[in-house]
Amino acid sequence: HQRKIATDNLNPLIFSLLANDLFVGLTKFEYQGQRYSRDRGYTFEEQLNIDTENFMDKTLTDYREPEMKATVPMIIFSPTIINDGRKLYISPQPVSFLNSEILNFPTYDNPKLSGIDFQQLFAEHGGSNLRFLSALRMSATFPYITPNTTLPTAPPIQIMDAGISDNFGISDAVRFIYSFREWIAANTDGIVIVSIRDSPKLSPIAEQQGNTLIDDITQPIASVYNNFENFQDITNDNLVGYARSWFKGNIDRVDIQYMPTSYVPILQKMDSIRQHNARASLSWRLTTREKQGVVETLSTQPNQDALKKLQDIIR
Repeated sequence: HQRKIATDNLNPLIFSLLANDLFVGLTKFEYQGQRYSRDRGYTFEEQLNIDTENFMDKTLTDYREPEMKATVPMIIFSPTIINDGRKLYISPQPVSFLNSEILNFPTYDNPKLSGIDFQQLFAEHGGSNLRFLSALRMSATFPYITPNTTLPTAPPIQIMDAGISDNFGISDAVRFIYSFREWIAANTDGIVIVSIRDSPKLSPIAEQQGNTLIDDITQPIASVYNNFENFQDITNDNLVGYARSWFKGNIDRVDIQYMPTSYVPILQKMDSIRQHNARASLSWRLTTREKQGVVETLSTQPNQDALKKLQDIIR
């Protein structure tokens, strides 16, 4: 699966854009007794299904019993509802408990749920029959490459990438811990939060030289975009820090971070643009060098130290 998961998914999507999306509605497919239009989302799921040899071609319901028996880990997808900024929690299990913090304000008249339980919202409309691959795609919708998902509510809601709200899932993990804090403290030795990151968490501030008028105009927007993950990291660190005050047990954190290693000896000789391009591209088509770099990043000293720390904690 390591080799096949990195198979080219980009070209099929581009072909689908030209062949299907321009004539959307003309071609249909059927799933679980319902008919849908073929588009880039369908193409992405089918190609991913081929690449992974059908092992994820299941419905949410198919994972419910294995999760209950702890045969497989519990998973919660949390794509973003772009209509109002809330999360859509998609899981084989009921997960409305992730909003349990509002119970702390029984006299407050205007509570706003931070997330919606997909299973509860579509309980009478086949929500449990959602294709697992569809939930995966909804949680990883890259703007313009794969289409937003429109759900049949009134009014319809649009679903986009989970990373808009939290690229690392820490806030959802803290909500889960809070909901079961008493049971976890009484029945376990503590919690380990493992983050697998596509970029280093700590990096030096880039030096700016010779700003032009265009730079001055675009800087306010560019600075927000460039610091998007930093904003989330700071918020998440605060959440985990505060969790130590209400969780009566140990909380440890381990970060495994992607850092390209193949070109380390020559990175220092590159300008900033070429250094950035030495990283694997954020794409569904990776070159041989990029695939090699992703695998080799586990061998870097920081990641080896992180893995050793994880082993020591869970012994």
